This record gives sequence, C-alpha cells and structure tokens, in this order.
Amino acid sequence: MLNPQKSPNPPVRTLKFSDKQHGRYWWFTATKAKYVPPIFDFLSDQEWEVMRLWYEDSEKTRPLGTGECNVPAMSMLMGLIMGNNISRVAQCGHYIGFSTLLLGFMMRRMSHQNSVFSVDIDPYVSAYTSSWVQRAGLEPQVRIDINDSANPQAAQNAKSFLKGAPQVVFIDSSHEYDHTIRELDLWYPLLQPGGFIALHDVSQFAVRFDAKKGVGVKGALQTWVSKHPEAQTIFINDFCTDQHFGERTVYKDASGLGIIQKPS
Repeated sequence: MLNPQKSPNPPVRTLKFSDKQHGRYWWFTATKAKYVPPIFDFLSDQEWEVMRLWYEDSEKTRPLGTGECNVPAMSMLMGLIMGNNISRVAQCGHYIGFSTLLLGFMMRRMSHQNSVFSVDIDPYVSAYTSSWVQRAGLEPQVRIDINDSANPQAAQNAKSFLKGAPQVVFIDSSHEYDHTIRELDLWYPLLQPGGFIALHDVSQFAVRFDAKKGVGVKGALQTWVSKHPEAQTIFINDFCTDQHFGERTVYKDASGLGIIQKPS
C-alpha cells in the first residue's frame, strides 16, 4: 500500500514562503500550509521557474507593494475555469502580472488559445506584465491591452481577441466606486449567458483602496446589484473590517470576493 506521507520527491516550490517577511506572503504565513497550493502545484517545472523568477524580480522592482490577489481568489478562479473547461476570460486590471500568468498557464494546460484578454490603464505595469507573458511563452493564450477597463473599446477588443463573449470577467482594477459601476455596466451585457463576473476587494476592509475616498468595490457592487435583481450574486467576506480578520474566516482573504452569475 502506498503511503501518501512518503513521496520520494515531495514538491517544495512555495513551502518556504511562510518564512519570508514581505507582505505578499501573508497567505502562507497565516495558514502555515504544509502543501503547495494547486495554483502552483499544477505548473510544469518550467512554468514554476517562470513564476519563481517573477516573484524574485517583482519583489526587487516593487519592494513596498506587489499587489497580487493571492492564493484564495486565484484558487476560486482555477476551480471555476479548469473545472468547466472555460476558454474565454477577460481581466480588468493585471498590475504586474500574477493572475495573468496563472490564467495563461491554465489555458495552455487546457489547450486553449486566444483565451485571456487582460486590460490595464497603466502602460508601465502593462509593459512589465507583457514581458513576463512573453518570457512564459504565453502569447498564443494572452493579449495585454493598455486601456481603461471601463472603455467600451476595451470590451470590443476583448470580444474580438477571444472570438466570442467572455465566459468569465475578473475585475481587480481601480477599486473606485464610480469606475467599478461603469465596469459592471460595460461587461455584464457582454458576458455569455450563464457566465460569471468575479470582483476582488468587496469587503469593508478593502473600501480603503478607493483612492477617491468613496465606498469602493463593496459599495459599487451593492448599488449595481440593487438595479439588477435578476443577477445571482454572492459577497464573500464582505464583513471583514481589517486584514487580520481574514485569518479567522474560512475564506482567508480579508479583501473578499464578489461573484455575479448572469442568468442563461
């Protein structure tokens, strides 16, 4: 009988992340996980090497904040996307590329091309992300667009690249109330019936990320949902008021996650 506790070559990959001091490793510190999360474990050795080098380089270039949505949100997206062979994803806000790389790796594993359209208004971070997409060899899967994610042209560019309506839209961009509502008003009608919009940062804690001092993604989603009762919506961890509270919840990210499903 095989003993699952005695693998001859146990994966190490992220197991040392809990020893690191940088704030980006909060999930590994909070959970003390003794396993490699599936979002990293499914990668080939070559793909993991790209991610490892990305971690090292991005930490040097942006030592005060690297901004990735981290393990909980990407794990939810991975289950949704790879569990249903989804092939068309639009991303609003890629910053320096964490989620974009992982989404691209998922699509390549499923043998999909023209499958991740990612838009961000910042040309500097877009150039950085694009360089890592190229380094990972993900150009057949991923398109980087420099644009406002609430601009109708960005949505049309997405539909053209994906060769159809997005099945999933992941919003993690400005975190501003007005802008988030405009994103939802733009992307929801374009979404394939039955498809999903996922929004990072829907908690009370994440309201502080609204640079215009508004009520953030949480308030925007509440307002938008009140006008779209037909949409199926869930707020995960919207009650979290500080970054440490997430450590005491089942879903570990105190920034929360909102999920909208468009009726079919």
